[in-house]
Amino acid sequence: MTKSLRCGLLGVVAFCATARAAPAPRWAVAVLPSGHQYSLEVAADASSRARGYMGRAVVGPREGMLFVFEEDARHSFWMKNCKVALDIVWLDANARVVWVEANRAPCPTEGECPSIVPADTARYVVEFAAGTAAAESVKPGDTFVVLSDPPLR
Repeated sequence: MTKSLRCGLLGVVAFCATARAAPAPRWAVAVLPSGHQYSLEVAADASSRARGYMGRAVVGPREGMLFVFEEDARHSFWMKNCKVALDIVWLDANARVVWVEANRAPCPTEGECPSIVPADTARYVVEFAAGTAAAESVKPGDTFVVLSDPPLR
């Protein structure tokens, strides 16, 4: 039995893909353009992506959550049941920043909770504690280095 294997370098993000889908990593590290590293919890399935940071009272200063999607799309987010304000950063398949929503406050406990939709398509989304994008000067066009085992697809 033979198995096809593709490996390559996209921008600064290394990847390997096989004919069979590898399990998604549970944790990753993002190195931002500043050189600072952030430990990322990975949300790679529908239930973990839907849960995200809901109900959590704290997001640490060097922590975040990486949402992994199977396809490029304008993935929308909302702040329902969040207890902390967040910065939301959309990344393309090469981990290049395509959109940033900074200091998004939690939705009120009652009433509407609007969706946040980026202007461009993305493959990944990273959430940080509010203020991180400004402190790190994250802007569209920047590239993150995302390290994980197994590598992101």
